[in-house]
Amino acid sequence: MARVRSSRTSSEAALIPLLALLALLAACGRPAEAAVPTTAVAPPGGAGLAGSGSRVALPAAPAPEDPALAARSERLTRAARALVAKHLEVARKASQGKAHGNNVRIAVCLREVGSPRDLVALRADAPQAPASNLKLVTTAAALILLGPGAEWVTPLESSARLVDGVLAGDLVLRAAGDPLCDPLGDGAAEARVLAATRALAAAGVRRIAGDLVLDEGDFPLPAPGPSWPDASQHWAEYCALAGGFSVNGGVLHARVRAGAVGAAAALAVHPRAHGLETSYGVRTVAGSAVDVRVGATARTATVKGTIGAKLGEYEAEFAHPDPVALFGAVLQDALRAAGITLDGALVRRRGTPRGKVLAELRSPLAGSLAPINAESRNGIADQLFLSLGHAVAGEGSRAGGARAVGEALARLGLPREELVQVDGSGLSRDNRVSARAITGLLERVLGAEPAAARLYRDSLAVMGEKGTLEGRLGGTPADGRVFAKTGWISGVSSLSGYLAPEGGKPAVFSILIEYPQELGGLNTSAWKPLQDELVLLFLRGDA
Repeated sequence: MARVRSSRTSSEAALIPLLALLALLAACGRPAEAAVPTTAVAPPGGAGLAGSGSRVALPAAPAPEDPALAARSERLTRAARALVAKHLEVARKASQGKAHGNNVRIAVCLREVGSPRDLVALRADAPQAPASNLKLVTTAAALILLGPGAEWVTPLESSARLVDGVLAGDLVLRAAGDPLCDPLGDGAAEARVLAATRALAAAGVRRIAGDLVLDEGDFPLPAPGPSWPDASQHWAEYCALAGGFSVNGGVLHARVRAGAVGAAAALAVHPRAHGLETSYGVRTVAGSAVDVRVGATARTATVKGTIGAKLGEYEAEFAHPDPVALFGAVLQDALRAAGITLDGALVRRRGTPRGKVLAELRSPLAGSLAPINAESRNGIADQLFLSLGHAVAGEGSRAGGARAVGEALARLGLPREELVQVDGSGLSRDNRVSARAITGLLERVLGAEPAAARLYRDSLAVMGEKGTLEGRLGGTPADGRVFAKTGWISGVSSLSGYLAPEGGKPAVFSILIEYPQELGGLNTSAWKPLQDELVLLFLRGDA
């Protein structure tokens, strides 16, 4: 069983004035919570991610070349090349010569919003593995195709008669691909399921005489994506699976609180009902060290070890082996809590007949974006990818998700052939995109309707303040002025997003780095420092 050392290792063009777009990024500091109404609904009896889509302002024809802009571009490009060379040398020395210009690929693209040309373009058109920067594509596609007010709608329906509180047949839930986000691991997702079962009880259901049916529809059986990490890592939170149903993106969240030395620690796991046998037990020891092992097999969830009394509290996450089974366990628990008896069994089917909708489980798309982009939750991103395929392409598969994203790129006026996408998270090494394609995507999403643009930006990590960038470049000019997505898998490091320079024009940027997988440690020693120095250079705006 692996040891967890930390809690965590997606119609017509309406012209929006450029000043409004500039103001969106220039409003710096901690992003405000977007107040987005969730009014879109699925058709009666339908299941899916339903919304109305976002209007996008496509760019105007290029303006004549500006000599001053060209000169600034030349100076910035020269300075960027120098930084790349500097950190390639750092990598070469750290790897004892194993990393060098022939096996390291660094792509950089920088463009001011509304500019007719890139300020920096180093290998900008070369397709590379983006790691978690692919989540920018997945979440942008959802906002463009469905709009900021979209919701997952999972109907609870039956074709059986309801007589004196008894449903004389099966209760069917039709898959929508809802990840049922619970970013704090405090039971918020369970509460939404309970609200749906209480609505079912309010509709008069007290007993289900038949089975509880999870109809997985056109979603595939949960399985690892192409070129994901090997089976030894499948227990980890970042390898959580996706399917037609899920809770918390297929992840179990353990919270351990130290007691008196020698006593058992308090332990809570969410979702509490997960359908697995348990092997729990954490003992409190002196000091502040922690040695808590977590994981789940097909039969058992494990949280065992020791926690130092001085540490206080420790959190860890791990993947459930089957997100659909996890949802079923949470649903059965919620039915009991709502006072509804189930005579039959929990079963998984496909193609069940339509029935009358008795209640609905709803989740806003808006609530999933920050967990995907700021916290880099892979399972939630993959759920979104599959559900886009279901809602837009009529197939909740990886191929369907890729077709849906292609439709979003077409609406944005971006070429589909610049993207190869096989999952929603970027965990696969088969994904490919160029730095210029990412900056183009970022700029076009700024041209979406203001609610979508703001929701997208506010879902990102913020340098020095929020998410996976909270600990980077705090107290520098980048603090609170860089809204971006980090990315890392072995052999890939990336950072892309928006810049809001003080007194300067907002800009979009992308930095994609590929290097030999076996050269561990270079991300910390060479590539993150390179990204940070490039960001500071970009914020200065000149060499």
